[in-house]
Amino acid sequence: MKTDLVFTEFEPVSKEQWRQKAIQDLKGADFEKKLVWKTDDGFPIQPFYTSEDITDFDPAYFSSTKKGWINYVEIKADSDIECNRIAQQMKQFGAQGFLFKFDDPNYHNFETLLNGLDPLSDHISFSTTQPSAVLISDYLVHLNRSYIRAHKLDGFYESDILESWSVNGIKPNFHELANLLKRSKPYPNFRCLVVRSHSFVNAGCTTTQELAFTLHKVSDYIEALLAERLTTTEIIDELVLHMAIGGDYFFEIAKLRALRILLDDILEFYQCKPQSIPIISSGSMWSKTFYDPNVNLLRNTSEAMSAILGGCDALMINPHDATYQQPTDFSRRVSLNIANVLKEESYFDKVADPASGSYYIENLTRSLVSSTLSLFREIEAKGGYITAFKNNIIQSKIKEQREKKEKEIGSRKRVFVGTNKYPETSDEHTVSLEAIRNNTANIDLLPQQRATRIFEEMRNRTINYFKHTGNIPEVYLACFGNLAMRKARSTFASDFFATAGFEILGEYFNRDIIQLANNAANSNADIVVLCSSDDDYANDAVQFAESLRSINENKILVLAGYPETLIDSLKAAGFDEFIHIRSNAVEVLTAMQNKLLV
Repeated sequence: MKTDLVFTEFEPVSKEQWRQKAIQDLKGADFEKKLVWKTDDGFPIQPFYTSEDITDFDPAYFSSTKKGWINYVEIKADSDIECNRIAQQMKQFGAQGFLFKFDDPNYHNFETLLNGLDPLSDHISFSTTQPSAVLISDYLVHLNRSYIRAHKLDGFYESDILESWSVNGIKPNFHELANLLKRSKPYPNFRCLVVRSHSFVNAGCTTTQELAFTLHKVSDYIEALLAERLTTTEIIDELVLHMAIGGDYFFEIAKLRALRILLDDILEFYQCKPQSIPIISSGSMWSKTFYDPNVNLLRNTSEAMSAILGGCDALMINPHDATYQQPTDFSRRVSLNIANVLKEESYFDKVADPASGSYYIENLTRSLVSSTLSLFREIEAKGGYITAFKNNIIQSKIKEQREKKEKEIGSRKRVFVGTNKYPETSDEHTVSLEAIRNNTANIDLLPQQRATRIFEEMRNRTINYFKHTGNIPEVYLACFGNLAMRKARSTFASDFFATAGFEILGEYFNRDIIQLANNAANSNADIVVLCSSDDDYANDAVQFAESLRSINENKILVLAGYPETLIDSLKAAGFDEFIHIRSNAVEVLTAMQNKLLV
């Protein structure tokens, strides 16, 4: 049996030939409109890529040779004893790094906090909103007492003062930050300049904006710390990038690869090119949901994979319930086990840069590099990050993208499973939504939110009304006519109203349109939805509406679909609303709440 595969007998196929074949199969439809889509960043994504797209591909330029990553866990608790309990438990479950997050950075007992942990083998790190010389000094004194050799210590101290300023309006103290860098100088692998991208992602930015604004923060940090009499080398040797992970799988892979290229360009400007800048990846608030929170487990898995394939040095998967409550021991363990499975069972740590050479990923990487450089230069021309933020340029650009995304989320064009599509109807919990902060900084701040906040607010309103009154809006699905269309539209309508927490009474079918209208009119439902095909609507929808209105004037009457030629006559007959794939669910359902939740 011949096993050698020989393809020389086949003529090579060019990208243009593939394109012409696709155009032929489209039977006259426009190739660009049908198959090419634009990203939030504005550049086009083709339906396919070939080797012609990477003719000048240089693996050494794009790829990372590092294999493996450190599995971090974030620990926040009311006491050092509780922090230590969680840390020891997570260490047993495979955690390699521990990020202790403190509201109050002062007066921690490191003997208690680090009991059972080894700073030489465990990666010990800290996070505070403002830099604290007390915290770092106490920690380093503890290390000296424990005879820990400086060159063997590994970890970081995260205190992104520009993020605190951008989110909370706290004036950045570069002098205190410079003192931290000077204090940690004898510890070459313990870094104290951590620059985060989470404030941008949680405010709804695009990938290009996240990269450009994060890199501008790096540039402004360097300039500010140079003014504090630190050298460029001293500053960059302390640098760590902590990147938020979003939900766009391929973009997140390309993002980290593009980041290394862009960072090299910036550091080259300062005539300093260190061997490597560590990149930590952790989940964002934006991509998580409150309702049906177990879906966040799946999001965590997808996000972890993209961060690993993108080449992160450390991975911190936040528990699936962390955006709305104190995580439980179970949720912490499950989140860590996602990383453990990817490493121990899926062998993601065995290959360096597996995305290298992928036609799509390489093109995506290049597009992000190009678009980020363009935005970076624009902000640079306006004075850099701090100046642009003071002048509301950063906030305005992110706000524009956030509002665009929220509009698409509201119309369910951008899907969040379990919230704006396929909702879990039995969930009757309410969430304490993020409060508006007291802004004393005289500048607009970046809101930190889940993308699904608009649906959460709407569903909260329904559930709170039910808890106070015992009543909940009820929906009657009146079905007739064409089987396939009535099933499809009743399913659509059920999903549509369930996103607001309304109760679906069920699908009610009747061949007799008058009897169907009578049954709907005499039901306890607040909302009646007529479900069938456009042809059936043309014959019977007006009669249904008139029959129902003759019995009951108060019910909200809705038609599933939008038959354009019939709209005027259907409205005249008594239909209040038409729901379809272009409907903004939040606007429609909020209007109904305003009428029903009195």
